Amino acid sequence: MNHYYIFIFVFVLAMAVIASVVYTMWRVSRDEQKLLSIIHGSPIPTFVINKDHKVIYWNRALQTLSKIKPSEVLGTNQHWRAFYNTERPCLADLILDGKTGQIAELYPNRWSRSKLLEDAYEVTQFYPDMGEKGKWFRITSAGLIDSGGNLFGAMETLEDISEQKVAQEELLQRTKLESLGTFAGGVAKDFDSLLTAILRNVFLAKISATDEDKILEDGLAVAERAGLQAKELAHRLITFAQGGYPVRKLENIGPVLREATEKVFKDSNITCNISIAEDLWPCEIDAAQIKQVVENVLINAKEAMPEGGTVDLIAENTTVGTIIKSQGQGNYVRIIIKDNGVGIPRANLSRIFDPYFTTKKTTGHGGIGLGLAISDSIIKYHKGLITVESVVNSGTKFSIYLAATLKNGT
Repeated sequence: MNHYYIFIFVFVLAMAVIASVVYTMWRVSRDEQKLLSIIHGSPIPTFVINKDHKVIYWNRALQTLSKIKPSEVLGTNQHWRAFYNTERPCLADLILDGKTGQIAELYPNRWSRSKLLEDAYEVTQFYPDMGEKGKWFRITSAGLIDSGGNLFGAMETLEDISEQKVAQEELLQRTKLESLGTFAGGVAKDFDSLLTAILRNVFLAKISATDEDKILEDGLAVAERAGLQAKELAHRLITFAQGGYPVRKLENIGPVLREATEKVFKDSNITCNISIAEDLWPCEIDAAQIKQVVENVLINAKEAMPEGGTVDLIAENTTVGTIIKSQGQGNYVRIIIKDNGVGIPRANLSRIFDPYFTTKKTTGHGGIGLGLAISDSIIKYHKGLITVESVVNSGTKFSIYLAATLKNGT
């Protein structure tokens, strides 16, 4: 009888142990499913690889970003395809292999240890093939440690910081232009005063020269032309530095755009398609200065298509919220100028509004590299914005935003 009770006790104990193990396994499986659900549902692009560098998780956000389905990479070491055209280690791979010393080689001046996670690393990287214009990402990767303290995998996440980068570059550009503008404005004013005195004396010498002294007269004429060109340069520098002191009044921009287009493309092999909204909002502008900006941009388009081509000029109303980071929410007139010319290399895009930066091999209007710098200064003093997008051998698009003044005063 005692044996019977002992058997019953052992059986019940065994069943309890089995139930506990099954419950524990169920809990682990459920927790794993929860983790998987969290990773897949996260809006942050994320992937996880195991110790053999095989992909075990690839969430929906990363699928949307990379256009690579989980079924294409799960169980493989092809996660690099989301970021590079040729195989190379990702940050997670370096952490798994204990080769964190190579991070500085692969991401020079763009890496740091994470301030939030121990033994995690962050890098900032630009991926030109992602999206229409490329994207900047802050990548964070950390090793995964089991309860025994063993490394069994690594997780990598991506944060899109493209807009933040654009805002930083725009702020840096503004700061640089303001500092340089203050210096250039002071020098240009002094230079202009000196040239005025020189040209006055050249003029006096010309009218004092005898008719027989042809060489002297010709020399003075050359000096006068050079002096006038130098004064024009001084005035450009002053315009760049201070926006030329705009005198703004309520204007309809349509006629300004048409006059600028006619002037630039007269007797040209360029076709300009003009599309101006019939109900285009008026703006408080200095019409002469805005015309100069449009002419500068159109001249750049013209010079980008020496063999001829087509330019699209569009003027439209737009209500901007958070699209323009440096501008407040409100109503704007947007002027778009697109060409199908040679385009601007990506490396030069952040510099095209710098004074004296030019990729042109010939001289001429704006050839010294002040045209776009002056344009940026003028638009800045109109409390607007000018932006550029370009693809080499496909063309360039400039967008100019000017605050609109509606009938109700907004």
